[in-house]
Amino acid sequence: MRGPLASVTLLVLLSGSTAGVGAFADSGHRVVGLIAEQHLRGARAVSEIRKILGRGETLADAAVWPDVIKAPGYEDDDSELFRLEHPAHDVYHYANLPFQATRYDPSLPGARPGDIVQTARECVRVLRGASTMFTEREALRLLAHLVGDLHQPLHVGTAFVAANGQPSFVIPQGRTGWRVTRGGNNLVYGPQDRFNLHSYWDAHAVNLAMRREEPSAYASRLIRDVRVDQGWNASGDADSWPEQWANDALPHAKTIHRGIGITAYLGPDEAGRTPHRWRIQQPAGYDDLARALIPAQLAKAGYRLAAVLKAIWPEG
Repeated sequence: MRGPLASVTLLVLLSGSTAGVGAFADSGHRVVGLIAEQHLRGARAVSEIRKILGRGETLADAAVWPDVIKAPGYEDDDSELFRLEHPAHDVYHYANLPFQATRYDPSLPGARPGDIVQTARECVRVLRGASTMFTEREALRLLAHLVGDLHQPLHVGTAFVAANGQPSFVIPQGRTGWRVTRGGNNLVYGPQDRFNLHSYWDAHAVNLAMRREEPSAYASRLIRDVRVDQGWNASGDADSWPEQWANDALPHAKTIHRGIGITAYLGPDEAGRTPHRWRIQQPAGYDDLARALIPAQLAKAGYRLAAVLKAIWPEG
């Protein structure tokens, strides 16, 4: 879901690092931005967004920027300074919480001050004038992207594998005895173990759902066919919404891992960048799970992106 845009798409398929990919790849993030734009029609937030983004830049464009800037050769008016001031920007995109967790908790393994929940929250604060961690344009581009990331469940919940004995998914307890799969990046499958579970949900699952439709057409179809559910609405102040969205994603992360079989421990990759990998086998009907889950997650993400922008810039 990753020119520069072509380079990012390739990263989704081949990268061995959660930090190297962005949920839903380019097409999925554009769909989220396009859906949000439709939900924002007539809202005050539209004029505020136009003041912040570049000439002709849409929310769909903004939503892909945090992935595009990972390509070393990409440059625009903001990217070089942003990368200099935020050298760890690639880790803003995820939290490696145990998928068995029932809710986000800063004390859990994988949660940290710069994780996806805390970064999205900081973006809300910047746009409200309560933080200077990012510029307004950086914050808006990041928020448009991270809301999408929060709806790719493997950017919130990950599997931990027992370090000893038969490989199996475990709840990490203590400081040792487990190894993290980094959002499924270390769970590999296919010819020469070229594919991983994270890239499956970033890109392949989205392709299965979109069925070769262009993002604009698919976004319109989701607006038409996926009914907005009252459960999509967060409660309380928008500052707490990223945490609520993470809580909503965790059950899906658990579902994604259900039935996955670990067939072999492979050790490090040839480049030595990934110290531990496991070969997996997906259960029967796994593609059907993707086809059912992805449309709802994309539609929900677009709706929620619009909702948080309306909360940042309320009417009146």
